[in-house]
Amino acid sequence: MTEKSGSITLRASVAIPLPAGSVAEFVLDWSNDPVWRAHVLDFRCDPPGGAVIGQELVEKLRFAGLTFRTTTRVMDASEFAASYEGGLGMVHCTGARVVTPISDERSRFTSVLRLDFRGPMRLLAPALESSYRRADATDVAGLPAILQARRPVHVREVA
Repeated sequence: MTEKSGSITLRASVAIPLPAGSVAEFVLDWSNDPVWRAHVLDFRCDPPGGAVIGQELVEKLRFAGLTFRTTTRVMDASEFAASYEGGLGMVHCTGARVVTPISDERSRFTSVLRLDFRGPMRLLAPALESSYRRADATDVAGLPAILQARRPVHVREVA
C-alpha cells in the first residue's frame, strides 16, 4: 500500500533451482538487468562487473509511457547481497538484492525497492503503485526460467 508520505516499498522473492553463487553472479552484475527486467532498456556500471561499494549504476528505462535515466550507487556489497541508493530529482530510491542459499543446488532471490516520490510526483504515487508492483513481481518471477536457460548444458559423450 502507498504510504502517506508518497512512498512505495516493493518486495518480491522467488526460489531458484540453482546454487546461490550462480544466482548472485547474475543478479549482482547490474549489466544483466536488461535481460530480466522488462522495462530496462540499457544499463551501465562503473566499474563494470559484479556489485562493489561505490559502483555507479546508470539505467535507462521505460515505464508508464515515459523514458527515464536514473543514477544510483552501490552502498554495500558482499558475495550474496548488495544495497543501493539514488534516483532522479523527483523520485529517490533505495533498495537491496539478496541471494540466500537454501541448499547446495537451490537458492532464494529477494529484491526490495523503496521509491520516495517528491514534490508533485507524490500525487502520482497511488496511481503508479499497482503498475510498479506488477512489473517488479513479474520480473522477479521470471528469473528462474531465464537463469536455467542460461545454464550450460553438459553433454555426456558416448564412447
